[in-house]
Amino acid sequence: MVDWCAAIRLIVACSTAIQSAGEGTDAELETLLEFLGHEDVLVAYAAKEELRKVLIRGRIVTGNIIVKVLCAPLPTAWKREVSGFRFQLLRQFVKMRDSGESEIDDSEDRGNEEEDNPAENSYVQELLKNLQQMETVVRSVFIPAGCQTMTAPHSVQCEALVFMSDFVKRLHDLDIAGRSQLELIELMMTLMNDVFVTMNYSSQPTFVSCAVLGLLGDFQELMKSWNHHTRADGENNPEVVYSKWLEWCLVWLLQSSCTSTALQFLNDEESLNTASHEAFVAKTSPYPFLQQWLLYLSRMGVAFIEISLTQKVSSDWEMLQVPGQTAVSWTQQKVPSRQQLFMVLAEQDDMMVEVLNGLTRMAVLVDGTDSILTSLFSSFIEHMTTEYDPDLLFADLVDTLGQDHLVLLDLLISNETQMLEYLMRYLRRLSTHWNTSQRKLQTEQRLEGVMSVLIRLRLEIDRLVAADLFPYSAGPLTRRLLAVEQLYEESDDEDAEQL
Repeated sequence: MVDWCAAIRLIVACSTAIQSAGEGTDAELETLLEFLGHEDVLVAYAAKEELRKVLIRGRIVTGNIIVKVLCAPLPTAWKREVSGFRFQLLRQFVKMRDSGESEIDDSEDRGNEEEDNPAENSYVQELLKNLQQMETVVRSVFIPAGCQTMTAPHSVQCEALVFMSDFVKRLHDLDIAGRSQLELIELMMTLMNDVFVTMNYSSQPTFVSCAVLGLLGDFQELMKSWNHHTRADGENNPEVVYSKWLEWCLVWLLQSSCTSTALQFLNDEESLNTASHEAFVAKTSPYPFLQQWLLYLSRMGVAFIEISLTQKVSSDWEMLQVPGQTAVSWTQQKVPSRQQLFMVLAEQDDMMVEVLNGLTRMAVLVDGTDSILTSLFSSFIEHMTTEYDPDLLFADLVDTLGQDHLVLLDLLISNETQMLEYLMRYLRRLSTHWNTSQRKLQTEQRLEGVMSVLIRLRLEIDRLVAADLFPYSAGPLTRRLLAVEQLYEESDDEDAEQL
């Protein structure tokens, strides 16, 4: 048994030798990889950090060898917490540039430098060549192999899922061959069927459930991008593949325990009334899980409606009719009310705004449509558009922000939320359906509060633009705000004439 100090010295010596010599250091590389799985967490961490330094030096061949080794560990490699370091290292692979010309600082905040020139990232390309091994690795973390009876620790499962999310997000920047796309889709479908559907979401830690939802959400965005930008050929029709992926996602939502667990949490008043500072630090808190679930649900809703409006009726839609058949049961289980929505999302601005944007987009997509969507899922759509009415959602947002136009302005200026896109979409719909929206908000006694915030917001934006302090061109936004303002003033004039 090598003592701790001797192990650290050996790790540093091996790292130095590899960085100096580059090639012909297989023995040193093997030593570092062995220490990466050491039972002492400090030794394993030291090995991980030295391997990272090797990669930072830009040794491409060495890096690719490491990728191959990391993607094909023994099934027993995942029994200990330290095995999560493998996935941390893989995450650093996908964020790292190849060039060894510049010396990259070893500090943690070098991220922007490492992400230059993603199209030439050979580490990512190497991972794409090893997708089958990646599938085996991730499955082995959740499903014991052979005679093994114990799954990996939850922390390792989370690291595996977060690595997959980072890998998927990185692929947005790359021109991926159609064959690699299909292989990755098959990998995700296998994980969906073998792992995600069978998971017990009510008993596992919140951070694992959040990581599952995060990965599925990130892959949904990648699939959407591929569907828009990939040309169809004889073997690869992106729209058909995208539709098939949505089918799998819908089946997962309906068959796994994820949705039932989320609905149970939402309808548990004791859980939702927990003080926020307690809820967000508790390991079993439902809040982060519910936030991710609502975000994923809104993304899926938009994707489902979009593709239903573009596809023709065919046998391919038999499975997609499942949500229509279960709409009543979803309603009976009490899908989240608007109040519950804001209770869960209010402390996460980016998620809250994206969910509101998604719900408003869904309403815009189904407005006035006469399609397969409305005929098959009329009861479900009616419930969704009634409970999540865009006008009342925006009024709820205004109240959540304390009817403070400056808070709304902060969200508009921030590049971390979709507030500009959401506000423009809502204002466009508000102008188009002004009479209906006005009556609705007046009935709820909320029209004055909403318009007061919008008018003060427009005046503040004008002031900032005049002082050259607004960060982007405000013309389209202020024109929308003025159009709504004019409709509001005209309706006031009509009311005055009637009196």
